[in-house]
Amino acid sequence: MDGKAHDIEVLTRRVEELQRERDDLRKDIEQLCMQQSGPGYVSVATRMLSQRATALELDIESLQKKLSGCLRENHNLQEELAEAYRVKSQLADLYGAELSKTKELEQQVRFFQSSVAKAFAERDNSLLECEKAKEREEARLKMSAVFEERTKEYQSAMEDQKRLNDVLQMELTELKAHTESSLNVILKFYEVRCRECECPSNISFEEKCSILLDDSAESWSFSSDGETSTSKHL
Repeated sequence: MDGKAHDIEVLTRRVEELQRERDDLRKDIEQLCMQQSGPGYVSVATRMLSQRATALELDIESLQKKLSGCLRENHNLQEELAEAYRVKSQLADLYGAELSKTKELEQQVRFFQSSVAKAFAERDNSLLECEKAKEREEARLKMSAVFEERTKEYQSAMEDQKRLNDVLQMELTELKAHTESSLNVILKFYEVRCRECECPSNISFEEKCSILLDDSAESWSFSSDGETSTSKHL
């Protein structure tokens, strides 16, 4: 582009120089014609002027054609340059839009990476919680097994205790029966004693037992037929 502009400038200066040279030549010939006289000189001067003017016109025409071509080419180059600037502006706009999209995509990528990292962290926490829950479940199962074993032991102990209670209950029943029989016997003895001698009636059972125990062994005797009697009271 700079070379074309230089060529146009050179051609323009050359055309201007030739035009000045042509004008100077015309002035010189006119002055010579005014200073000299004679048909021969005028004819020669006219012919030389005509040849020189024709050559100059041809040079000027050629240079003007070149100049016109350069101007057209310069105009075309200017249009191409304007188109290039327009395309450059469009490309700059597209680049700005793409850059904005790239920044937005980078933000989305960073957000996605952050989300993925957060998801992985939550997954790790969930796995850790699952492991802890599994450990707690295993511990609960162990405790449940221990509790079940202890429950079985307690049930077995309760069954043993129940059997023991049943035995004790039977023994207690038998003891109550024996005690009741003993009470009846003691009351019977006290009744026999009261028939033979005077004794208080409104006293407790323990006091009755104490009275019977205070009697001497010789106070009581038994006949051969099994009837109860005392040597003193009978």
